[in-house]
Formats: sequence, C-alpha cells, structure tokens
Amino acid sequence: MKTKLSDADSLPHETGGAAFLPQNNINDFRQECRNSYQFLEKNQYVHIWGTNLPHWHQDGKTQFVTFRLADSIPQSKIEELKVYKQEWMKAHPFPWSQEVQEEYNHNILVKCDRWIDAGYGSCILKRPDIRKIVEDALLFYDGKRYIIHCYVIMPNHVHVLLTPIDGHNVTSVFSRVKGYSAHSINKVLGQKGTIWQPGIFDRIVRNLNNFLHYIVYIQNNPQYLDPDEYTLGGAAFLPQNDNNDFRQECRSS
Repeated sequence: MKTKLSDADSLPHETGGAAFLPQNNINDFRQECRNSYQFLEKNQYVHIWGTNLPHWHQDGKTQFVTFRLADSIPQSKIEELKVYKQEWMKAHPFPWSQEVQEEYNHNILVKCDRWIDAGYGSCILKRPDIRKIVEDALLFYDGKRYIIHCYVIMPNHVHVLLTPIDGHNVTSVFSRVKGYSAHSINKVLGQKGTIWQPGIFDRIVRNLNNFLHYIVYIQNNPQYLDPDEYTLGGAAFLPQNDNNDFRQECRSS
C-alpha cells in the first residue's frame, strides 16, 4: 500500500537547511548555536526505547539521524556484529549505567558507519533520480516537523542533522519518509521489495562541539566520491579552505 506524506499526492520541490555557517567568523556562529539549538540535557528525563540500538528522545533536541539501504551491510558483517554484542553482554551484565550504554551505542554505530561507508550492496542511491526522490521526501517535512540543518545522500545511506519541532518524534516521521520514498523508488525501478533497512540510527547531539562535529562529518562523508554520486544539502557547512584548526577541533570532539 502506498505511504503518503500528506493528503496530497505530490511533493513540493523546495530547498531546506537552516544553519548557515558564516565564512569568516566562527566565534559568531558558536554564539548563534548556543542561543538557537537545543542539546542533550543529562539532568532531564530521556525517553529510551528499543533494544539493539536504543532510541533516545528529548523533546526539541537536535539529532543526528542515519538510515540505510537494506543491502548496505553484508550478512557476514551482521554476524560479526552479533558476536560483538554477545561478547559485550558477557563483559557488561545488566543493568547498564548511562556511561556503559553510551559506550556500547557508540561502538556499534562506529562499526556500522565504517561498513556502510565501504559502499556495500546495490548502491542504488548513486542514481540522481533516486536520490531526488529521497531528497524530496526529506525536505517535505522541513519546517513542519523538523528543521534540517544539513544532510548527505550517499550511494547506500543517508545522514541528516536536524531539530524536531512541535513535539514530533523523528522515529515516526522517518517511517513515513522511508515508506513514501521506498514506494516511489520501487515504482521507478519497476520492482517490488524492501528498499530500506528497518528503523533508523538516531543520536541526540550532546553539545555545541558535537553539533559542529556532525556538520564536518556530513560534509566530509562523500569526499572520495564523484560529484554525481551523492547529494549534499543544507547550509550548515564549513568553508572548504578556511578555519582548519576549527575543523580539526570538530573532528576530535
């Protein structure tokens, strides 16, 4: 059954991305971020659900979201991940502290990020027309259920830095984004079947430097690809040739 983004069948062709990074004044941008963006508040309630990769949610907090194609991680790597999880569970019996939970999540996500960046699978998102479907689906909710700061559509996965608005939960919103785009992609490819891996990876941005780290990560993610193999969007990007010290600080945050 077709998943609709709204009562309308068509998507508006609009542009998104709200966090402009000034070319010449990083300090002004830092102050703007402190005043404008909402980061994780460790002393406040965090709604946590899920098991393998728990989702963390605080209303209105900026998040880094990843979703990927169903074939983007080979079965051999999935088995490797299962072994790692089993060994981790033996070494860290429940209940976990917040620090242990965060370390586990980080280690799993680092592994998955490395594997999807290796370019496994069909990589159908290399096609500009397929990427445009995904980009339109992302931007449909920009300014309605979240504010997109920046995003990259890679050959087999997507990264988005955004802030939810009006109490919306990114997990439920992205289920519609993925459902609509999957239907449209299958239609273009003349096929039926699973396009996306179930669920999303979502991380609440901890602080300003963590926010800037994700900007640099998204901007650098396609650095070894040809320009026609990815789509980079939003305005929260560092200038390519300036502020190298600032870039290095963000990478190591």
